[in-house]
Amino acid sequence: MTAPPPGTTAPLDVWIDTDPSIGIPCHEADDGFALIQAFHSLELRIRGISVSYGNAPLAKTARIARGIVEQFGGPAGVSPARVFAGSPSRPDLGDATAATKALRAALEARPLTYLALAPLTNLATLLTLHPELARRVERIIFVGARTPGRRFTVGRWNPYEFTDGNYHKDNRAAGVVLRAGIPLTLTPVELALHLPLRPAELRWIGQEGGAAGQFLARQANLWMWLWRLGFLTGGGMIFDSFAVLAATHPHLLETERRFVTQHHALDWGAPEEHHKYLLASKSPLGRKPAREAEFCYAPKPEARAVILERLAGKPYPG
Repeated sequence: MTAPPPGTTAPLDVWIDTDPSIGIPCHEADDGFALIQAFHSLELRIRGISVSYGNAPLAKTARIARGIVEQFGGPAGVSPARVFAGSPSRPDLGDATAATKALRAALEARPLTYLALAPLTNLATLLTLHPELARRVERIIFVGARTPGRRFTVGRWNPYEFTDGNYHKDNRAAGVVLRAGIPLTLTPVELALHLPLRPAELRWIGQEGGAAGQFLARQANLWMWLWRLGFLTGGGMIFDSFAVLAATHPHLLETERRFVTQHHALDWGAPEEHHKYLLASKSPLGRKPAREAEFCYAPKPEARAVILERLAGKPYPG
């Protein structure tokens, strides 16, 4: 693991909510990268990990999360006993789970920053059952939200538009979280377009990153192939790594204050029938109330080396 920069204060107490599906064919691998990146970051003190449905059913995401923690969480002080299963589906919002009970106990012990790499069902359930604990969440870093009018497509000739997955899978939970008024940092999926993980970098991680690096390179090989050939990109999209970077190196992300609201369409002019999009606008347009949040819109050039360093647990020479 790499030491924090000189002058860094005590590690940041964090709770990670995740839905890892690394190793499942045709599923995303980015949660697996983000977990190992967090384990290699001494700026963080991981107080617990909750698991959600999302990229795969809860039984699979919980099994994968516990496996990653069992193999690689030890140096970060995280054991499988601190991995808690949460909501199995969107309709289960409001039902207590092992995850919400553990998160409640952790927040009662100390304030925490919440890294939301999955649908917000687990956090929304906690806030529904225990609204008084909102003041104990110092900040939410959420992988979600969209720039109004910007469609998330990748590749030169690929027309497929990606959804804002974590928001799309439970927009009702997102509404609960927004109304809680907790300070919010957004690392949107569009952020990953600036910094895809290249095949040569994945090979370097596998060669130089020890057992964790070998795991990532082996389990993410098909994922990389799908991104490059299926979506015509230069590499794989590590969406969730930017949430970890926002916690450890916020100065390496370009940010601005934006106004966030739920809306039916990607622009402001469509009928407001359903909360299909979570939009982050530079000005409070539209008829719906908005709240302010910190929106990360681009990584700085140094971000690539830092992410690769944390994935491998050693400095990146490139």
